[in-house]
Amino acid sequence: MRKMFSVAHTSVLSCLALFCCSISLAQTTHHHGVFWGRLVLADRINDRLKWEIYLQKRTQNIPGEKGLFGAPHFSSAWLWFNYAATKNLKVSVSPFGYFDSYIFLTNPADADIPGVKEFRWVVRLEHEQKLKWFNVSNRYSLEYRRRDLQHNNVYQPNWRIRYMLKLEKPVYGILSHDKPVSFYAGDEVFIQFGKAVRNFPNVFDQNRISAGFSLDVWKHTKISVSYLNILQQRISGKDFDDAHALWMVLTLDQLFSRFKGRKPD
Repeated sequence: MRKMFSVAHTSVLSCLALFCCSISLAQTTHHHGVFWGRLVLADRINDRLKWEIYLQKRTQNIPGEKGLFGAPHFSSAWLWFNYAATKNLKVSVSPFGYFDSYIFLTNPADADIPGVKEFRWVVRLEHEQKLKWFNVSNRYSLEYRRRDLQHNNVYQPNWRIRYMLKLEKPVYGILSHDKPVSFYAGDEVFIQFGKAVRNFPNVFDQNRISAGFSLDVWKHTKISVSYLNILQQRISGKDFDDAHALWMVLTLDQLFSRFKGRKPD
């Protein structure tokens, strides 16, 4: 298992290095302000298996304006099942995800372009390790996507590989001696292939760098706030979108289990 992770890790990092080289040849970079919001509803099925639903909404600024909520960028509903194979290894499957995504705006008129409908299926492996000073997480995802790229109800298929490295450090005593504030930083690279993108030069889809914190606001309820930089390659392979995002996640865990056995008021 460790050998498999090592090979996959090395391969993805090599692709990331090539991606960074391609950035230096970019002709134009478009800059954007984005807001990401996600509501996570979750509960356990048994001691090893749990389900999650991601409800997401993203907005972006209209070119020439500073507000983050001027135009839609993305909305989705995403179902997950997570299985704890071992103490450090989690296997996740998404049997269904629906997405409606809009392009990054180059000029105000682009706000009239309709979104692209998408259905997505995912398999994900996540390996976590606790070191002396912080926790390290390696996440590997394989996505199968079908998108209505031409807005003609013809859904074109392609695949995408994602790798994320995340470092996390829980710190006690900031707000509470019992519940830590967890600070984290990560980087995720996306590589795409398949029929829908076969003739496109942008094999390297995007790269995301993030940094933020999370805390339990009350029992089984967590909030995360982070900054996210998204560098996304356009179909031309030469032009890029550089987006600066405020990302907020509210997680409601033990959604139904928290009420079991509750004494009446």
